[in-house]
Amino acid sequence: MPNRLQLTGTTEPAPPPRLPPGALRVRGRIAGAMLSRHALAPEDAIDFIPDPRDAAAFEKLRAAGIVREVSGGRFWFDLVAYHLRERERSAHMVPLALGMAVLIAVIAVFFYRG
Repeated sequence: MPNRLQLTGTTEPAPPPRLPPGALRVRGRIAGAMLSRHALAPEDAIDFIPDPRDAAAFEKLRAAGIVREVSGGRFWFDLVAYHLRERERSAHMVPLALGMAVLIAVIAVFFYRG
């Protein structure tokens, strides 16, 4: 009867929390540092002091509401706000890029001699 003896309390440890799929598309050293420490919600806020070279970028992220502060000088990274800002930025840049592509094509046709 080998199945009668079952050990209790020997379960595998819980895996580390998974990052949302959108977290993989975040750029920047500040975002990377905050995501690596899983500071994605107010209850997961961390003490964070940016590198002096990133101080200006950190302040821009705070002003945009992407890096948020909770009491005690602790910060967390708001992925929703980040992706909304990136979507807005993309909506402005796509027409500009298309316009530049058409302009380059027109210039190329103008200089075409055939």
